[in-house]
Amino acid sequence: MAPQDDTGSTREIDDRHPPVTAPRLDADSLLWRWAGDMRIAFEGGTAGLLQTMHPAIGQGLIDHSDFFDDPVDRVFRSLPGILGTVYEGPTAGATGAAVRDFHRDIKGTMPGGDRYHALTPETFWWAHATFQRMVDRLAQHWERTPLSDGDSEQLYAEGCQWYRRYGVTDTVVPPDRAAFEREVDRYCREVLQPNAASDYLIEFINRRAIPDMSAAPDYPSHPRLRPLADRLLPTLPVRAALAPPMRLVIFGGLPPLVRERFGIRWTLVDEGAYRAIRRSISSTWAMVPPSLKWYPAAQQGWLRERGALPWRF
Repeated sequence: MAPQDDTGSTREIDDRHPPVTAPRLDADSLLWRWAGDMRIAFEGGTAGLLQTMHPAIGQGLIDHSDFFDDPVDRVFRSLPGILGTVYEGPTAGATGAAVRDFHRDIKGTMPGGDRYHALTPETFWWAHATFQRMVDRLAQHWERTPLSDGDSEQLYAEGCQWYRRYGVTDTVVPPDRAAFEREVDRYCREVLQPNAASDYLIEFINRRAIPDMSAAPDYPSHPRLRPLADRLLPTLPVRAALAPPMRLVIFGGLPPLVRERFGIRWTLVDEGAYRAIRRSISSTWAMVPPSLKWYPAAQQGWLRERGALPWRF
């Protein structure tokens, strides 16, 4: 009988690679510490852009969504399922399977005639890799103390377990942190390509004002702050004021190679301003009340397992 992982799904043993003890994704894991942290929003736009730069994902967005009318809402809609796959404990595997099954019919033909499917292992893995990278960067760049090498390796191993909860093949998953970084670099050099979706999103990010994101039902604002967002975000002065920092955090999170390949202008002034934003957030985050620090899925997980939201680690 095939063994079961912590989601309850069965997996065949590959005799070439003896099974290892899978890390637990619970309140003691590093993934829990950062995946549902509200600061993840500072990396979410970058993850969405990196996904769009994948030709198959970009074409899927064009063919199967209202991408050109609302290019950011897809990221907002994805968050509850993605975070639920981390924080929902006994039902996390079912949530991961639902996320996977949502992609079954996302398929079609590329402009050059090749076929694509969202569940092609390399394509689905890249989408997850951008989420892994999102959590990694929050832990590494938005905290006052960077990750140790050991913690970085643990966080990656937990991310691999996160991926297994989708119930897809993990044969394309790099075995360790170093291999993951090499594979991400290879995708950035060889796989990602300018396409109609990525061109539009880059132009969209460069606009003088952000869209009225409060109109999106899944906009990731805290429930206590939602009334304020509903009043302020529809106004043009506020949306214009938010456009420059949004551009900085999205483009600043990209690998320099990607900015170069996609013709994204980035100056030393931009880099300095981006680092200043990170320093400001990391130095003041400890003062934010716990009730404002966590996305709803993370809050529910912490309360279920610990009975309270963590103040600090």
